[in-house]
Amino acid sequence: MIINAIDTHCHIRYAPLEKLKPIPISDIMQEGPCYTAYWEELSQMEKAARISTVFASPIEALVDTADTVQANEDMFRLVQDIPNLYQWVVIDPRNDITFEQADRMLKSKKCVGIKLHPRLHHYTLEEYGEKIFSFAENRSAIVQMHYGKENYVDLADAFPHATFIVAHLGGALHINAVKNAKHRNIYTDTSGMASLKNKLIEYAVSQIGSDRILFGTDTYAAGAQRGRIEYAMIPQEDKENILFNNAKRLFGL
Repeated sequence: MIINAIDTHCHIRYAPLEKLKPIPISDIMQEGPCYTAYWEELSQMEKAARISTVFASPIEALVDTADTVQANEDMFRLVQDIPNLYQWVVIDPRNDITFEQADRMLKSKKCVGIKLHPRLHHYTLEEYGEKIFSFAENRSAIVQMHYGKENYVDLADAFPHATFIVAHLGGALHINAVKNAKHRNIYTDTSGMASLKNKLIEYAVSQIGSDRILFGTDTYAAGAQRGRIEYAMIPQEDKENILFNNAKRLFGL
């Protein structure tokens, strides 16, 4: 039986092609106009890969902090009109308007949580973690973060009522973060190219089980991302947990 997966980590671009800004994090994304990530394109790929539900943040909110506030508003309007599309609201901890946006948008069923990208926004969680995670914890908000050098276990232990998704499963650092969080409030996701590493999914499941691993594409080819889970050498129950069950439980779908 083919189940309809939930893509918990995706991005959307909506600016005209000539106005798209480069993403200063990976040279592989800059090869000509191929990386546009318009919803019209993404939705076709997700449908082909039997992905029924998509959680996305706007790339414009991440690549330039000057665009974050407007991009959050644009994204909030967009998801209202698309039944299977949900929003991550992006917070820049130096901009209090983004906290006001998050406070408002998190009350909507179409906003699934808070998105952070310290690397692209050029700040550290050591400096701003208390401000962000106390805000998230007070609202029982789920926080999705790009992986960096921060000590996520200490942060998760200090905020036991917040839920952390340390994105882009890539190796032992992610696995150990999930394993060592004493409140079991750290998850990871399979978004991005790193999850295609040989036996990485299998090793992760052997170390931490499958109940805190979420499926994501990060806008990379949805079919390839799904195939990595479908054809992994893990039991069917674990595949279903990663592709669907964990997100359904965590986000109350």
